[in-house]
Amino acid sequence: MYSNACQVCKTCLQYKRRPYSEAAHIRGLGSPHDGPDELPNLLCLCPNHHVLFDGLEIFIDVDGYVKKTHGGDSLGRLHRHMSHQIDDEHLRYHRTLCELNRLTGK
Repeated sequence: MYSNACQVCKTCLQYKRRPYSEAAHIRGLGSPHDGPDELPNLLCLCPNHHVLFDGLEIFIDVDGYVKKTHGGDSLGRLHRHMSHQIDDEHLRYHRTLCELNRLTGK
């Protein structure tokens, strides 16, 4: 769908002569998040943005922009394929976690 290009920066890494990307769960799997392992709960990210997303350092705002949790700087609009239906509820959940992270300073 994204040809292994990061939805944040459009980087397409080559690893062992093959394209490489990571599937990032928007709402984490397992307890306490209990997110589903399905396409509406996934983003295609490079390793750098995957770490930042999982670490609650970046989030997707309601208008589809990728923003830094601390400071609110925009990294640009999330690249989305028309057939990729991302569940807004999962994005909202992730934003809530980022806001808690920002408020606690962790």
